[in-house]
Amino acid sequence: MKLTTKSICTKMLIIPALAFSLNATADNHPLQQAECGKIERILLPSPELNDTMTIDVWFPEGFDTDRRYPVLYMHDGQNLYDANTTWNHQSWEMDSTGGRLITNGETDPFIIVGIHSDPSKRVSQLMPKRAVADAGLEELMTEVKLKGQKVLGDEYAAFVVNTLKPYIDAKFPTLSDRENTSVMGSSMGGLMSLYLICEYPEVFGGAGCLSTHWYGSLDAADKFGNAMMAYVADRLPDPATHRIYFDHGTSTIDYYYGPWNTRALLTAQEKGYHYGKNLDSYVDYGAPHEEAAWCKRVDRPLRFLFTPKK
Repeated sequence: MKLTTKSICTKMLIIPALAFSLNATADNHPLQQAECGKIERILLPSPELNDTMTIDVWFPEGFDTDRRYPVLYMHDGQNLYDANTTWNHQSWEMDSTGGRLITNGETDPFIIVGIHSDPSKRVSQLMPKRAVADAGLEELMTEVKLKGQKVLGDEYAAFVVNTLKPYIDAKFPTLSDRENTSVMGSSMGGLMSLYLICEYPEVFGGAGCLSTHWYGSLDAADKFGNAMMAYVADRLPDPATHRIYFDHGTSTIDYYYGPWNTRALLTAQEKGYHYGKNLDSYVDYGAPHEEAAWCKRVDRPLRFLFTPKK
């Protein structure tokens, strides 16, 4: 049976959908609405994290099960579509921006898989474990940043790759290859997006890293930033098959990201990445560290990651 959406953008309530396991716990996340397209909610048990994850999948206007779509995996899925349901009344407005770009032919149609985060576990799950472990900082991060929690970046990454992606590819008409699979996030989500494309280069072909939180912790800023730079230099994937986007604002905490972003970009170029081909960046002067700022510029990485194929 063909599944389609309305031809014009209207408010559409999320459609709840239980994942494959009957052990999924009750979902306490507010239901998001979409201005364009539709959203389906999935409760997906994660053996890697010993938790049930809330996933909001966005489908563009005209979604058709007779064709296949590239997929964008995004962190902090509770903040992606509907400002009425977020803690700060801001959202990325990914449904509106994605819908506009697709309608205007500025990108190919794509699906967004938004992974909700739990504030009490978010930093632990989005911290790149190999980067801090290789630098001998795991104990320090556990102490000063995570307040005793373990670094669970590897478990979170394994959930995305080994549980979530196979489920999405089996349930929906996706283009499941590396070229058509990207990941994006902001702040700690920017770090995890970079980590995923480095740790699983056979899975992800593109990464959008907005306001990447190179600082890690004010108590270990240079140590953490230097650890991430060493990781980037060692683990960046093949530029022949991958694309990476970096950006940052210049106010609030984004003020501190500039030098680190520059170092990451220089390292990427040393590794063979080239502007206009597989590397892009942007400085959003005056922009703070918040969803409203990412909303205003997210069209840039979307055009970069989903350039229409000729």
